[in-house]
Amino acid sequence: MIVRNLITAVVLLAIQTTPILAQRPDPNSPHVKAVDALTKLLEQKAVDQQKINELLSNNASLKTELAQIRKLTVGLEVADIQLFSATDGLLTFEEPNLMLDIKFTLSSTDPAKVTSLQHTKKTFGAGGDSDLELTWDNVESVLDKSAEEWFAGCVLISRNGKTYLSKGFGMANRKKGIPNAPDTIFAIGSAPIDFTHAGILLLRERGELRLDDPISNFFDNVPNDKKMITVRHLMTGQSGLPDFHDRPHDKNPDHSWVSRDESVRRIFENELKFDPGKGEAHSHSAWGLLAAIIEVQSGMSYPEFTRKFLFKPAGMTSTGFFGESFNDDRVAVGYGPRKSSDPNSPPNWGKTSWLVMGSGGQVSTLSDILKWERAMRNGSILSPESEKLYHSNSGEVSMDGDMFGFEFMHSKNPDSMFLLISNAIDSREKRNKFTALGRSLYSLTKQPVRRGGKYSFGVVMAISPDDGVLIREVVKGSAAEKAGLQTADKLIAVNGQDLGAENMDLLYDAIESGEKFEIEISRNQKTHKTNVRPTKL
Repeated sequence: MIVRNLITAVVLLAIQTTPILAQRPDPNSPHVKAVDALTKLLEQKAVDQQKINELLSNNASLKTELAQIRKLTVGLEVADIQLFSATDGLLTFEEPNLMLDIKFTLSSTDPAKVTSLQHTKKTFGAGGDSDLELTWDNVESVLDKSAEEWFAGCVLISRNGKTYLSKGFGMANRKKGIPNAPDTIFAIGSAPIDFTHAGILLLRERGELRLDDPISNFFDNVPNDKKMITVRHLMTGQSGLPDFHDRPHDKNPDHSWVSRDESVRRIFENELKFDPGKGEAHSHSAWGLLAAIIEVQSGMSYPEFTRKFLFKPAGMTSTGFFGESFNDDRVAVGYGPRKSSDPNSPPNWGKTSWLVMGSGGQVSTLSDILKWERAMRNGSILSPESEKLYHSNSGEVSMDGDMFGFEFMHSKNPDSMFLLISNAIDSREKRNKFTALGRSLYSLTKQPVRRGGKYSFGVVMAISPDDGVLIREVVKGSAAEKAGLQTADKLIAVNGQDLGAENMDLLYDAIESGEKFEIEISRNQKTHKTNVRPTKL
């Protein structure tokens, strides 16, 4: 994921991804517990040698492979879980410059045991085969080429508070020959989590709940092991609840109709992954309980509440729920690995089930999502205090999707933002390309809109509000290498002015000038200053 022009950069801030399970068996089954144990082990969350021996049946070759994998995954968390069958699956770790796949097989006779492990590592960097050379000059042509080769969907780019690009690519409905357009309506995966989050904060503002209220304040017959779960635990991934609450007999893990009461009953039946407040793991079920709390406290249905108090104030006119009627010419058909109806589009999937209510089951357009992000910053829905709470639990980039062809990725700052959505992700290869495209679009939106850059600095950077500006890689023979800059250096000032994620224009301006400039770095807890002369392209 490289952007070449003024500077070579890789920029990815806390991308939020939700694991996608091709199949979701009973969360209490031995197979799923084994996958959960393997996931924790690879995330360095389980280091007890006895547990390793039990999971790997004391197999020496598996232990060797596990040791190699654990070295590669230090500090990382699983980004994707795919279960191809009850015994075969794939765990994926992702970073801006790394993709690590771990194929595993569980024993068919003893499902708590792992019988095979195999890892594949792929790195991305300068000149790599996954690099996308996006600039403000070529972004539309690159998207057009992607549409010719694989991409179908829509892209919206906002820059300096204005829409820079809004365009559809490929077909929304192949059978009818309807192309994707800026007002096409798509399924938006897990993005409704943001709506539920805001709804809970709005109820808190009204004094109708507190974040530290236990869920027993809202539901009867809460099991003893779950009575200590609070609203805050549900919102922050600390509830201990499993990710989903569908059952093997459900015809569809997302679309089968389940009522609110049945959903709550199932959630309460599921065994906790850890004691409330003692761990952290994403849970769609937790957001389902929060949606139920919104109904209990407001006396309104979740769809009614969100329309009246969230969508209408934000000006969102094309956001709704599965099973609702929309103009057929505006609704994208999903071309993915699974099909739920013919045509495979949200209006035909039945009304939103409480299997996913509060964390899915909705549709929208890119322009509506842009309106939402603006509303979450301009005080039209939440108070400044609530907006701060909302953003404290939100990453810079969100990625959401389903099994029916829809994938959605977008950044969160409406002043400089990309939104990328597709209705035709039907393979892992396309999903990887989609993710790479999203990362490159994000990197692009972090750069100033300038054309005809003539100078280069020659580094790959990671930029974040928390860690600042770090050098991930120094290009051989570049101006940065000649100035003595090294991997892991932190850039802290340019020409005496402090540098950070929010004022990168200082660096871009210095590079574009072509003149020698002073840069201050931090290395091994010591600061150094050096002069850099940009290289002419």
